Amino acid sequence: MLIQYTPTRSLVGDGSDFQIEAKLKRYDSSDRLEGKEHKALSGQSEYTVYRIEEEYVCQTVPIKVTSAELARWREFKRSCAFGEFFTFDAYGTTALADDPQQVQLKFKSFKEKRQKDGRFIFSFTTVQVIA
Repeated sequence: MLIQYTPTRSLVGDGSDFQIEAKLKRYDSSDRLEGKEHKALSGQSEYTVYRIEEEYVCQTVPIKVTSAELARWREFKRSCAFGEFFTFDAYGTTALADDPQQVQLKFKSFKEKRQKDGRFIFSFTTVQVIA
């Protein structure tokens, strides 16, 4: 997994490129439609779709991170927490891109869990607007 973002709430500020690379343990997708249904007196239904979104629930494998890497994950969370777009490539790496997509972080979906052995698991949901 490769994440590339523009820091809007800078924590690291080391001048390096703003990307995170990790392995995914979970990568599940679901579609979401926003719209409404109108039922006429005749019983016919009419649908109005406002937008179609694809959501991906992502969870990393347990990662041993340094304090700088942990700060980078937290910077990503704070920089993309309010709908800022970032580039997400689920199966790509820095050396070899697979299928990078412009996505948003779902509001309040980013979770950071510390395990007993000191490793971290990061989970979040990305949202891609299809139409």
